[in-house]
Amino acid sequence: MTQLKRWLITLLFLFAIVAILGFVKFTQIKAAIAFGESFPEASETVQIIEVFQSSWQPNLQVMGEIKAIRSVELRNEFEGMITEVGFESGASVKQGDVLIQLNIAPELAELDAINAEIELAKLDVKRLSDLLKLNASSKDQFDRANSLLAVNRARARALEATIDRKTIRAPFDGVAGIHDWEVGTYIAANTLITSIVGDLSKVWVDFAVPQWNSNIKLGSTVKIAMPELLSDTLLASVTAMNQQINSTSRSMQVRASLENPQQGLKPGAFVSVLLPIDSEQTVYPVPNEALRFDTFGSYVYKLEKDEKGDWRAKRQAVSFAARELDTAMVTSGIESGDVIATVGSAKLSEGLLVYAAPAQSGQDSE
Repeated sequence: MTQLKRWLITLLFLFAIVAILGFVKFTQIKAAIAFGESFPEASETVQIIEVFQSSWQPNLQVMGEIKAIRSVELRNEFEGMITEVGFESGASVKQGDVLIQLNIAPELAELDAINAEIELAKLDVKRLSDLLKLNASSKDQFDRANSLLAVNRARARALEATIDRKTIRAPFDGVAGIHDWEVGTYIAANTLITSIVGDLSKVWVDFAVPQWNSNIKLGSTVKIAMPELLSDTLLASVTAMNQQINSTSRSMQVRASLENPQQGLKPGAFVSVLLPIDSEQTVYPVPNEALRFDTFGSYVYKLEKDEKGDWRAKRQAVSFAARELDTAMVTSGIESGDVIATVGSAKLSEGLLVYAAPAQSGQDSE
């Protein structure tokens, strides 16, 4: 009996220890849960937009280059020393303005001598003409004098042409490029003097289209975009095209005319050219930042209100037709009025609490 009593006391003691340890652990877990619940729920702040339906025409996007309608690089035909610089770097010039004058002193001196010979030849022609009327001179002498006068006049015109070719003038009104020319500089023939660009209120856009899109017509309208500079796309009209496909690139060169009233597009700039290639269709345009991808395909995070009125993220699979500049053309998966996350959507997960950040320009926030 005594042995059984001892075992009972031992078991009661062990149960008491286990109960005490369990109570302590329960208290610790409860305190940890309460401590965790004291922290706010995980959340992310993103920019959001409300989806709207729009008509969109599929386009082919190619790269184009802005070109001035009037642009020229001026080079000298003759070598020589600069005796006059008539323009400043980047200055406006008028047609006929002298930009660079090379040394023409020898030509001017020779021209003076020839002009003197011309005057003398004129006197001889007049004298012989008078004598011929009096039968005091022969027709042969008169013809020789006339020929000598014509030769001297031709020599004078040749020198005047040389002088003119050593005088670099502006061929049209425009703006000159940057230069470092100074009086006294000796330049070789065919040296680049400067470039002149004419009025830029209208410019050309040159681009190439693949041979399978070479059925573009004169007068067709194309869209010009330059996201870094232009807030909206501009419309240009096709004015010229080559009639032959390039045998190397298998593309055709096309030129479009574009109004550039603010002169923001400069010659040499690259722009995106959008050519319509199919009929219009209904899409839901969303910013590229809203479209996500994984092994299951493309999706967006659609935002829905919970019972407390807070936004919650919900993964929504979508299909899209194309990306055009900074916009993706979604064809299914979302509807007008849906609210989706844009900038910051990569931080979201299913059911996450979401706060709306101030929208970027052109976006509607909720």
